[in-house]
Order: sequence, then structure tokens, then C-alpha cells
Amino acid sequence: MNEQSQEKNIFVNKTKKLRVVEATLTGAEILQRAEFEASQYDLFLVKGQTSEKIEPGQEVEMENGLHFNAILKSVPYG
Repeated sequence: MNEQSQEKNIFVNKTKKLRVVEATLTGAEILQRAEFEASQYDLFLVKGQTSEKIEPGQEVEMENGLHFNAILKSVPYG
């Protein structure tokens, strides 16, 4: 089985586990699969104690165990 077709589990807001087979997904696609409206939520890739904002059109390489946070855009964060 090649790397591209391997199923991976990613997590959004610790409550939603998504199974993906794609090598990459955009921020908007990740939000959509987790049932968040991309126009209302910002997506962040969690890296240890820090997080990186993922733009809607930005591609993210899918790796097993990635964690994302979807945050309502009206909520201030820093």
C-alpha cells in the first residue's frame, strides 16, 4: 500500500475525529469536513504549545494525529 492511499486520523477541537486518505487538504476543506462554516471560523494547526493559522486556501500535508482548532472569527485570540 503506498503512502498516498493510507488512511490517517486528524482531530478538530479535540472532539471531532476525521479520517482522511488525501495527501493534502486545504484549511477550508478541513473545516467543512468537521462541519464548521469556513466563512465563520478560523483554523489553526496545533504544534505543541503554539498554533499556526491555516488560511482557507492553504494546503496542509496530512499526517496521522494532526490536531487543529476551529475558532469562531468573532472571538479575540492572540
